[in-house]
Amino acid sequence: MLQQRPLLLPFLALAAGLAISDQTGWLLPGPVPAVALLCLLLSALLLRRTLFTVCVPLFFFVFGLCALSPWKNTAVPSDSIRSLPSSIPVILEGVVRSRPVVSPSGTALVVRTEHLIRAGRSEVASGDLLLFVSAGDVSLLRGDRIRFSTQVAVPRRLGLPGEFDYPRYLAFQGIAATGRVALPDQIVLIRGTAEDSLQRRVDLAARRLGDFIRASVPEVEESSVLTALLIGDQKRIPVELSTAYTRAGVNHILSISGFHVGIISYFIVMSILLLATRIEYCALRFNLRRTVLLLSLPAMLLYLLLTGSAPATARSVIMLTILVLAMYAERETDPLNALLAAAFLLVAVNPPTLFDISFQLSFLALWGLVVFVPPVMERYVTTDRSWLRAILQFVAASCAASLATAVPVLYAFNQASLNGIVSNFLIVPLLGYGAVLAGFSALPFVYLFPPLAHLLLGCAAKLVLVSNRLVELFAALPVVHFHGITGLDMALFLSFMCVVSFLHHRRTKLTLCVLLPVVAVAVHWGAPSGADGRLQITMLSVGQAESLLIRLPDGAIALVDGGGYLHDTGRDFGERTLGPALFKLGVRRIDHLILTHSHPDHIGGLPYVVRIFPVGRFWEALPGGAGEQYDQLRAALDEKRVPVRQLAAGDVISLSAGVDLTVLSPLPARKRSLERLDDTGMNDDSLVFRLDYRSFSMLFTADAGLPAEGRLVAGDARLAATVLKVGHHGSRHSTSEGFLRRVAPDLALISAGRGNRFGLPSSETLKLLRRQGVRVLRTDRDGTIRLVSDGMTWSVSSPYPPD
Repeated sequence: MLQQRPLLLPFLALAAGLAISDQTGWLLPGPVPAVALLCLLLSALLLRRTLFTVCVPLFFFVFGLCALSPWKNTAVPSDSIRSLPSSIPVILEGVVRSRPVVSPSGTALVVRTEHLIRAGRSEVASGDLLLFVSAGDVSLLRGDRIRFSTQVAVPRRLGLPGEFDYPRYLAFQGIAATGRVALPDQIVLIRGTAEDSLQRRVDLAARRLGDFIRASVPEVEESSVLTALLIGDQKRIPVELSTAYTRAGVNHILSISGFHVGIISYFIVMSILLLATRIEYCALRFNLRRTVLLLSLPAMLLYLLLTGSAPATARSVIMLTILVLAMYAERETDPLNALLAAAFLLVAVNPPTLFDISFQLSFLALWGLVVFVPPVMERYVTTDRSWLRAILQFVAASCAASLATAVPVLYAFNQASLNGIVSNFLIVPLLGYGAVLAGFSALPFVYLFPPLAHLLLGCAAKLVLVSNRLVELFAALPVVHFHGITGLDMALFLSFMCVVSFLHHRRTKLTLCVLLPVVAVAVHWGAPSGADGRLQITMLSVGQAESLLIRLPDGAIALVDGGGYLHDTGRDFGERTLGPALFKLGVRRIDHLILTHSHPDHIGGLPYVVRIFPVGRFWEALPGGAGEQYDQLRAALDEKRVPVRQLAAGDVISLSAGVDLTVLSPLPARKRSLERLDDTGMNDDSLVFRLDYRSFSMLFTADAGLPAEGRLVAGDARLAATVLKVGHHGSRHSTSEGFLRRVAPDLALISAGRGNRFGLPSSETLKLLRRQGVRVLRTDRDGTIRLVSDGMTWSVSSPYPPD
């Protein structure tokens, strides 16, 4: 096997080293790989095959353990933009390092910073900045020198289970920090073409082609798909349309990969061959079929640069280059070895490529095609009719690609669409063979004869229009939702693929192919129950917002508030932040959904939760809430027919055996007008309640301020509690000294966002808690906080610390 697959062990060793380094943070010092390389060279000189076979994977494993050093190095130079304060704007100057990417939400470009302008003086600055332009398209290109004013932000993890590791994502792109400007005219062009390069000139050509496509096809839904298919500009596609392609299972067609490059390469080869055979001199003097193959190589390289050099495109170009060279040399090719060579080369040159989701899915889809389609066609397809054989091969390929990526897609996105098995029959011919060829044929005529280019793009746009309508129909079909795929499942899946691909002993292969899926199912089937007799309260680290998850002793789930964005961002907080955290914590149903008040930082994620999770009942403070998000929440509750109840002081609810919820505020007789309610009034009418489990208790105060606390202190309600959820994110307008003495907690929990502009929690509140001897944990410093009690004793931990 190793002789047939010489790159298998080196690639697996390199990938293992990179994965271990990424997960553990281990980074070997430089001398260690140097020693491993020396051992490899000595084993080669000694001509000992066994020793050499051991030293090769060992070297690449060691190389993997140190290869991420340039991206994982935590040392911050004194002139790095990461050391700049994030609270005040600064003026930066630098050179555009990347092609600007335009999307419906704005434009993004990477700037290599060189100077910081402070007090009229220029200082040296370093580090790449990802600059967002909130609205509009910029006319900048790679190599332009620019100056702008922005607040520099260093992205950090919240410390939330299931959150996307945005700092790691940026670090693997070499980006040190982010910034934002509102409009393109806030960026000053100091010098165009400050740095010239081939890639800049290619970017200029891509911009001209994209502008021509958009001018020829004014409809955004068609032009955006065309620019994605022809020059790799996917980000302009409207969010709704992109989501529809994903649900229809054909979003792969929008990402330029081997399919596109193969069709275009074949088109180029056949076009040149057709022309060359008409020239007598060429036909007599050259072996045209072999020579034309070589001519396709520079065309593929140029197309790679034109489309932005995405990992999936680079992988396909490398594989096709290997195939072309093998055909030119009249040598047999092995698709699996070509796939290994492409993956090995991409990862060795740029190690973070291994963690790029587009590379992973492209690699796995092609792996599935290479492994499953040939044996299926040989074993089960016996027809001699070419058209029927082609259709069956298309079915086999569609099934293989969909199934080979199903588990990884579920792992990454928690949903997968198998609709592509059917929709590929219509969408691939329309876009892959129709729109791509028509559009690609138009590109040269943009320069040579624009009217013909306009005509061809119009034809391509009609095909895209038909495709979009079909995609909308397929998107209405159900997709697979499953949120339980774990790292172990991924390891078992990859082991299964390796067994099918590389193991030749028939009985052993069959045994493992049955055993591995059985193990995966058994692990999920035997998962421990959440009913362990303990009360578990988790304060989720959701930034400058608030959400608490309660797992009752009988396994039932209660969710108190849903976090949210303070201002409308156009993004769904529940889908992006709260939902993944709940799924990661094993939540599949919300038995009790509790809203303390309808401010955006408490209600933002709840409409999504109600749409996605089964909800048993909903409770809110009397007399309800107000606002657009509240209306969305109530509409979702009505659609799901969830029972709704409004609570006021004096209500007592038994959540579980031994667990009681006692409402302390608002007062049942209090009257108010929601239309005239200001923020302070809504805060003081927040739902305040006490949770008791045997001798353990916790007081939830939402955003209640000093007036609400004064009413509680003046009343006769029992306020003493083991744990206090500090009111209003630790504001100085909550948690009075008299109230704190009545509660007398051992522990105080505060939900606040790191570096928030309100300065919360306030220094006055923190000093008061310290004077009272109360231990304080806060999400901005400790991340998600987990509290566990058996009713007699309790413990607290921070299982997901932030950066």
